[in-house]
Amino acid sequence: MNKKHYHIVLLLICINAFSSFAQDNSSHEIGFITGSASFTTDYGERNYFKSNVGGNIGAGFGLIYYLNFTDYRYRWNERSSYFVHHFRLRGELSYMSAKLDHFGEWVQDYRTTPEADKLRAHHGKASIINLGTQLEFHWVDIVDFGSRRIPDLKWSPYLSAGLYVDFYNPTISSDLGDWRDPGILYPKWDPNIDPAAARDTAGITMSATLGVGTRHKLGEYSDILIESRWQYFFSNYVDGLNSRPDPANKYNDWLLWVHVGYIYYLN
Repeated sequence: MNKKHYHIVLLLICINAFSSFAQDNSSHEIGFITGSASFTTDYGERNYFKSNVGGNIGAGFGLIYYLNFTDYRYRWNERSSYFVHHFRLRGELSYMSAKLDHFGEWVQDYRTTPEADKLRAHHGKASIINLGTQLEFHWVDIVDFGSRRIPDLKWSPYLSAGLYVDFYNPTISSDLGDWRDPGILYPKWDPNIDPAAARDTAGITMSATLGVGTRHKLGEYSDILIESRWQYFFSNYVDGLNSRPDPANKYNDWLLWVHVGYIYYLN
């Protein structure tokens, strides 16, 4: 996607944000999230458990904003549509990063080949800033949950889907020397064999997200949330690596983020 497409997406995000404040019967919330992210990239053997659980794990945090299409605290629009009572829009600005290493069969201690040494010495880091929005569907009526007219209603599970603009900045290193020198990286990532196989330049891409989570009523004006979200990037350079062609490199980089958050009601 070219820069024109990114500008269009950013414009749509801004339009959504400004239009939200103009809605007379809307309500707003702010909060923050923090948690851990499991990165699935070109680092680590495909389908190897430790590559994604206990291995290439990072941390993240962010600020979130919610637009509700009704003012649930005062029960405006009680006869409005199903959409108003079960959907809300969420904007997010977040940061996440992870140190990346190779795991799996080809870096086991009994592997003593030069290729295995190159893999064990190869390290990276992925740093990402996310800016975007997602739409949440709540099974529980948002008005009933937010208005507190039903005291025993403490949980509000939801599904979400979204679109983000992502600013990424990968780093690459090797214990054997400068990774740009010939023979330092494993052959399929050696930039002297394929100049496009590895690069540590910052870039911009987009991503799609799918998530599942729940809110829990904490107080009259606040909730906590627990959420798991899958995020698929439209680029394979988020980690700085992109071996081509390679049967083991079928998909772009993606991650699974598990986080908790705090939400405060503004009105």
